[in-house]
Amino acid sequence: MKKVCKKKHLERIKNLSGLWFHIVGIACLIWFLIRVVPAPHRSQYPCQQISIPIALGYVAFWGALFSGFFAWIRKVRFKTAAVVPTILAIFVIAFTISGMVFADNYFNIGSESNPWNPIPKEPIGTPVGINPGRVVWIWDPDATEENLNGFWWKEQNNNQTVIEQMYSKGLQELTGESDDYTAWNTLFRYFNREHGHGEVGYQTGEKIAIKINMNNCWNPIDAIDDYVKKDNERDASPYVVKALLKQLVNTVGINQQDITVYDASREIPNWFYDRVATEFPDVHYADNAGGASGREKVQPSSEKIYFADGTIRTLPCCVIDADYLINMPELKRHPIKNGVTLSGKNMFGTFIEPVLDLHPYLISGQIMGNPAPQTDLFAHKQIGGKTLLFIGDGTYGTLQDHRTISKFDMYPFNDDWTNSLFFSQDPVAIDSVMYDFLHAEGPCPAEGSQNYLHQAAEPPINTYDPENDGEFLSKSLGVHEHWDANVSIFSADRYLGPGNNGIDFVAIGEKYAHSSVVITQPGEHKLYLNGAEKSFKILWKDIYSLPVTLVVGNITVKAQVNNLTEEIDQMKFYLDGKLQDIDEEAPYEWEWNQPSFSRHLLNVTASLNGKEILHVQRIVWKFL
Repeated sequence: MKKVCKKKHLERIKNLSGLWFHIVGIACLIWFLIRVVPAPHRSQYPCQQISIPIALGYVAFWGALFSGFFAWIRKVRFKTAAVVPTILAIFVIAFTISGMVFADNYFNIGSESNPWNPIPKEPIGTPVGINPGRVVWIWDPDATEENLNGFWWKEQNNNQTVIEQMYSKGLQELTGESDDYTAWNTLFRYFNREHGHGEVGYQTGEKIAIKINMNNCWNPIDAIDDYVKKDNERDASPYVVKALLKQLVNTVGINQQDITVYDASREIPNWFYDRVATEFPDVHYADNAGGASGREKVQPSSEKIYFADGTIRTLPCCVIDADYLINMPELKRHPIKNGVTLSGKNMFGTFIEPVLDLHPYLISGQIMGNPAPQTDLFAHKQIGGKTLLFIGDGTYGTLQDHRTISKFDMYPFNDDWTNSLFFSQDPVAIDSVMYDFLHAEGPCPAEGSQNYLHQAAEPPINTYDPENDGEFLSKSLGVHEHWDANVSIFSADRYLGPGNNGIDFVAIGEKYAHSSVVITQPGEHKLYLNGAEKSFKILWKDIYSLPVTLVVGNITVKAQVNNLTEEIDQMKFYLDGKLQDIDEEAPYEWEWNQPSFSRHLLNVTASLNGKEILHVQRIVWKFL
């Protein structure tokens, strides 16, 4: 009797499965609205990682239903079509209140996002540095954890020891020296010789200012919560900065009090400060507010920068008082006109007044041939003229904007974090190399986003006078060149090299590289609506990364093989352990059009000579 009752109970539940879909969907949507909308950082909580894909799927279900309904109404021309605007208005209001709407990515909008192919190995400008035009790229996949445990900036996700080892190798390769102390001494001696200070190294008491990138630390909501970071947005890595301070203090012997870490346009929050200042408490940490313990407010000096568009900005005392600057950009895209944030734009945080007022000039500067503000900054004697070294932080790169970290599919990253550092004395060369990495991975930056590199490599006459002293920039600030993607990424021949006035490219890390199969679509933690990658908004922010991979509607699953010398026989696509398709020719694709409302295991394998040699898998939530 009990078995019969249990069976009837299970059948009753099964018959109510449609109702449960609505109950669970509505519950998850309400839970999202009351928890995440007031505090967007809660989207990273485990409970929200489960509820968000269900809520999105439920919203997508109704969106698809009403889309079909509207199409049907138009087709049969019912008089009730008059109620459609009312229904649509209700949905618009609901979405406005929730603050969550699907949105096209910046790079899918406008003609500027059209892909373009740079011409390789046609350098312009004059290489600079001890080894002119040298850019050292060092990659070590152990620098970070592939599968993050919490936010990227947590200690468990970054290997301080490996990052410090990368510094040593990078500095030594940049200078051609065999130890860190000699490498730094060579850098200082070269700088002082070029600036007419004689053949001398670092002198006790000389000051160094380090420009870090804290671009996302402006939100007043973060400040209310005592500068505690509760999101995964990309800013300066405390571990990369700490590795630099160890070099300066422990290797070179610089007094901590003679070093300033600064961002004049943003705040330095606790999540960064606490992880650096515990070891280097006497270093000066200067930001635009000075509102937290151990942080100083940047003070204006009498020195100005006069931009070519007529804008005038005030430089902070920490920059003017410094004898040397170190510029620490990150491997970042930027949403403004499909741009990039590298060494040039990193210096937007090196003047007192708001950065926003300079954006019109930045936008104008992304038209090829126009003056560009990054060139003004490179050319100023107190900014670019004082820069001893450029250190590009590519431990975590961004692809859609300046906030959202992304794994790179290209070889050798193979769907992992970029785990890279870049070293150079040539501002144009280092940005050219970092630009090529961003362009190769895609979505491609607009062609105009590299205009400032052309301007800096070959400055037009009577254009840039950043000190307003009547002396216009007339010499090249460095060499600009695009790589040849058909040459191994670990080869110096990727660029023309010093013999042909090109970039002297030094790549370190080939011993860690291996062949791999990569699922390029659907991407990890991405949202797809009917096969197109989408973002959505929570309040004022475009969200490009979800806690899970979510697909709504049909999608073309795409895969590629990285760095395999032989051509594979076939690519097999499995879903939940069942073979779905076999593709024998590149591009390797499978149309996933089966309806679903659940979680799936997607597995892709490459076969050679009848044997599966490479495989990759991804958890995907699919609805409709």
